[in-house]
Amino acid sequence: MDIAEKVSNLKKRVVTRSNGINLALAGAGVLLYTLIFPPFDIAWLAFFALVPWLILIFRCGPREQFIFSMLTGLGFYLINVHWILPITIPGYISMSIYLALYWPVTGMLIRAMYRHGVPIVLTVPMAWVALEYIRGLGPLGFQWFYLGHSQADHLSLIQIADIGGAYAVSFMAALINAAIFELFHFRKSLSNRHKLIDFATAAAVLIATVFYGQWRLSQNMTRPGPVITVIQEDFPIFVEGESPDIYDVFDGHLQLSFRAIADHPDMIIWPETSIGVSINPEFLNAKPTKKNYQYEQPHSEVFVETLTKLARTARAYLIVGALSKEFNPEGHYPEVDKYNSAIIFDRQGNYADRYDKIRPVLFGEVVPFRHSIPWLYRFLNENMTPYGRDGFEYSLTQGRTLKQFTLPTDTGDYRYAIAICYEDTMADLVRENAATTTHKKPIDFLVNLSNDGWFNHSSELPQHLKICVFRAVENRLTIARSVNTGISGFINPDGSIEAVVRSGSKLYGSGIRGHLTRQIKIDSRITPYSRIKDSLSRVNLILVLFCSCLNPVRYLRTPKESISHHDA
Repeated sequence: MDIAEKVSNLKKRVVTRSNGINLALAGAGVLLYTLIFPPFDIAWLAFFALVPWLILIFRCGPREQFIFSMLTGLGFYLINVHWILPITIPGYISMSIYLALYWPVTGMLIRAMYRHGVPIVLTVPMAWVALEYIRGLGPLGFQWFYLGHSQADHLSLIQIADIGGAYAVSFMAALINAAIFELFHFRKSLSNRHKLIDFATAAAVLIATVFYGQWRLSQNMTRPGPVITVIQEDFPIFVEGESPDIYDVFDGHLQLSFRAIADHPDMIIWPETSIGVSINPEFLNAKPTKKNYQYEQPHSEVFVETLTKLARTARAYLIVGALSKEFNPEGHYPEVDKYNSAIIFDRQGNYADRYDKIRPVLFGEVVPFRHSIPWLYRFLNENMTPYGRDGFEYSLTQGRTLKQFTLPTDTGDYRYAIAICYEDTMADLVRENAATTTHKKPIDFLVNLSNDGWFNHSSELPQHLKICVFRAVENRLTIARSVNTGISGFINPDGSIEAVVRSGSKLYGSGIRGHLTRQIKIDSRITPYSRIKDSLSRVNLILVLFCSCLNPVRYLRTPKESISHHDA
């Protein structure tokens, strides 16, 4: 064997060993980032969870960084959005691939910013939060699994969300990850003095976060509000298989509501789509010209009469989830607009108003390009959705506007808004209801109707609840949640969970049903976040783009030695 062949074999062994280390680091990154979220909830690991991935991106060249970061992201999402799998396999796979792309892109930004002289202790939190912010935008927005969400149970750490949203908590946690990585990962170009300064900076940020949190928690700015009851039934939903009978669902919620009358609530809340027929007046009073349309919904009037009786008997406002329909003029496509709605009855049992979901779930509730690119819409409808295989058009119409409503009680009138299903995970949507430029909050509390029966009592339920916690803190609102299969309950304006429907110590799972009544708290504070919105996140994004994109071509041509071997 000549020298050239020996050198070639040696290089192959080095590459194989290096790739093995990279794969191990990617696996460690997947494991740690998984453990910080439900069902494991090991929140303190969030301050170390990014360290293996940071080692990975700084020891690799650009191409290897992209590949192994992509594997890290893909591994994480394939494991942690498993609750999408029973609904749509193509959606589960495509969603995981799309979301995984944010990991290598974030790695590219971190490397680029560092190359331009930005300290690691800043590059990591800035780039991480910038990509979290981008990931939450637009029709593909998915404001889930943010690093900061892992701290939902630690009230002292999440109060800064009333300044910068959940992104502020993510920034703090990512900064600590960066400092730990920098302290223990040997880099010749950085002195021990600089490492200690950066670590001290991270410690100071953590201490300041705790002090701010304790200060906010010590403020007594709440007053008693209305008495509200939330209803939780347990009706799992399956794409393949028999759906729950609409009459059983209705009767289950009805029985729980009548039991709650003894609590004398001002409002009773049912979950999303708890009514299996359309009961909005626009539909019931319509005179459709086409008799063959799916208009025959048996006993719609009986449903309305029963709900009217419930509201009158309880002398309470009643909010129920239903599918609203409105017929369009003849020749208009589609023939009927369908909305995911919250229907409101007043205490006399009269129809009062309704809220139509503003942001339907992509592919779950709406298929894009219906009017703009019909052929693409038909392809997606039949191949990427659980119900469109035979050409059935189940797409909902987007609600037209946000609404605020009034709940009159014996102690005064209270203003509230409604978020349906995943709308409570969308910080910008909830904030728009609470945003103000005056000294008076536009709403006093938030109602959330959801149907998590699609997810088979999985970890999606506690994940969803913990994200909702941030909406309460960001806007200082009590949130009343009514969710099919759970988790229903009340979240206080400081993010603490007042109470939830449970079975003993069991928080979620099969068979948990019941009602829960509380007098909610009204918080008079108007938060900086409600005023400045996501300005801090946008400024951070601009800075990241400026610092990282000065010379992207040079980045692509930079050998890995310029970062890893010289600096690590």
